[in-house]
Amino acid sequence: SASFAPSSNEDEDISRAGSMISVSVARLATRCGAPPPPHSCLAGGLRSLPVRRPAALRQSVHQARGGEDVEDVEARRRRRRWMKTSASTGEGPSSDASDTAKTAAAIVGGSLLASAGLVGSHVLVEPLTAYFNAIGVPVIEFLHPPEWVLHWFHAINMGIVLAAMGGYGAYLGYQIRGGKGSTEAFGGELVRELHPKLMLGMTFFFFLGGQGGLVFTIMEHRPLLESPHAISALSGLGLLGLQGVIGATMKGKPGARTLHTYLGSSIMALLVAHAGLGIANGLSF
Repeated sequence: SASFAPSSNEDEDISRAGSMISVSVARLATRCGAPPPPHSCLAGGLRSLPVRRPAALRQSVHQARGGEDVEDVEARRRRRRWMKTSASTGEGPSSDASDTAKTAAAIVGGSLLASAGLVGSHVLVEPLTAYFNAIGVPVIEFLHPPEWVLHWFHAINMGIVLAAMGGYGAYLGYQIRGGKGSTEAFGGELVRELHPKLMLGMTFFFFLGGQGGLVFTIMEHRPLLESPHAISALSGLGLLGLQGVIGATMKGKPGARTLHTYLGSSIMALLVAHAGLGIANGLSF
């Protein structure tokens, strides 16, 4: 029996395959008493067959799914392969999801403990107070806003950012998770393009807004970084940075994508709790 190893030349491969088939057909025809067909007929017939290349196949899938983006199709395909692999090891997707949820909870818990230790050490109080007294306080004093602005502007501003950018951004993240990353989002951008922009923007505004909150705290003669609100703020900023790194490096890694989903959901829950702590803090004086 002849062996067939693919070569770099497509015509050579087809010709060799035709030769192998023609030999087999000739032997069968001889046994049956019929004249064998000419070799050129088989080889030519094989050459006339359409060759389905990967790009053409992906395009056919794209058209068959009504214009659905190839990246979404391949993302779901990778996820199915990953689920089958998990099932073959005896764990299964539900077990893996449970482990990922525990990992996300451990990350959030570790971040909160680290933030509590940092706040409790008071190492940031003196340098931050000196910095904001030199930079932020003079600007706010020059603007001379009313008392209610000093007291509630930070809460109102950050609440809008959390609800608008964070809420809609998280929703888009779940859309991507469900294979709808190529659908159109608000403003005409694709879902998978708008999601990271919104979450990056939210992180940026939280970083700036946190500094504004510290300035207002100093101006109201309140102790700096001595509340649960401060602990959750430092933890949330650190977790958002970690989440961004995972999001930028998770392509082709179903496990990392799952962790990104669970950790992102946990971060949003932490930020909602942070907002509640801030309101309680504002109502306390």
